[in-house]
Amino acid sequence: MSADTNTPARAAGISRQPAREPPARRPGRPPGSGLGLLSEEAIIATSLRLTREVPLYELSIVRIAQELKVAPGLIHYYIGGRDAITSGVMNAFYRELIANWPAFEGHWRRDLETICKLVYNAHAGYPGIAAYVVSHNKFRMVQAVQEGMTDYGILLFEKFTSAVRAAGFDALRTGMYSHLLTEFITGYAQATATHRWPGEHAGFLDARLAVLDKRQYPAAHFVRKTFTQLDATFAFAAGLDLFLNGLELERKKQLAPPVRPPKGASK
Repeated sequence: MSADTNTPARAAGISRQPAREPPARRPGRPPGSGLGLLSEEAIIATSLRLTREVPLYELSIVRIAQELKVAPGLIHYYIGGRDAITSGVMNAFYRELIANWPAFEGHWRRDLETICKLVYNAHAGYPGIAAYVVSHNKFRMVQAVQEGMTDYGILLFEKFTSAVRAAGFDALRTGMYSHLLTEFITGYAQATATHRWPGEHAGFLDARLAVLDKRQYPAAHFVRKTFTQLDATFAFAAGLDLFLNGLELERKKQLAPPVRPPKGASK
C-alpha cells in the first residue's frame, strides 16, 4: 500500500522530521523545584491546609502542584501516589490533634467531655478531613508510615480509648463505646462543616413550617421556633451530654455489686 501524500502536513508545506527519543532523565532531584524548598513535609503541609476547603478524597495531585507552583511530576517524585498523600495528610492531621491533647484531671466524665470537644473541633476545622472520615475506611485510623515513624492514627486510638476505659468499663464496652463516640463526633463535625444545622437555614425552614395546617402537623408547629434555632454549638453540646449521661448509667450498672438472693430463697 502506497504512502498517503495528501496529508495535512504536506498540504501546509510542513516537512516531517523523524521522531526523536526523549532524553533520559539524569539521576537526582528533577529540575523545577524552585529554591530547593520542596519536600515531602511541605507537600503534606500544603495538602492538609487545602483540606480546609477541599474534601480529601477530591484533592488531586494537580491541585497540590498548582498550590505549590510546581509540575505535578514533582509531587509524584517526592511523595509517590494518591495513597501516600492521603495517609500523609491523615497522619499530619492526627499529629496536630494529639499535639493539643489535654492532661487528664482524674475525673472520667470531665476528661472525656474535654477530649470529645477537642476531637470535634479539630474535625470541624478541617471540613475536608471530616468529609473523608465519614465516607471512607482506608487510612481512617491506620496509616502507611515507614518503619520508625509514628502512626498518629493508632496513637489517637490509644489515647481516646484510654479515656473511655478510665470510666471503668470492661473490654467489650470500652471498644464499643469508643467507636460509637467517634462516629457521633465525626458525624456531627461533618454536619457542622457542611452547614446542615437548622439554625443556618432558619428563615427558609420557619417560613415553610409556618404555613402548615396546625391540625395536620401539630408536632411541626410545636417545635417550629426551637427547631429552626438549633445551631452547631448547642446541638453538639446537647448530643454529647446525652451520650455521656447514657455512659454514666451504663457505668453504674456495670459497677453495681451483684444482687444476692435473700436467705432461704430456693436456688
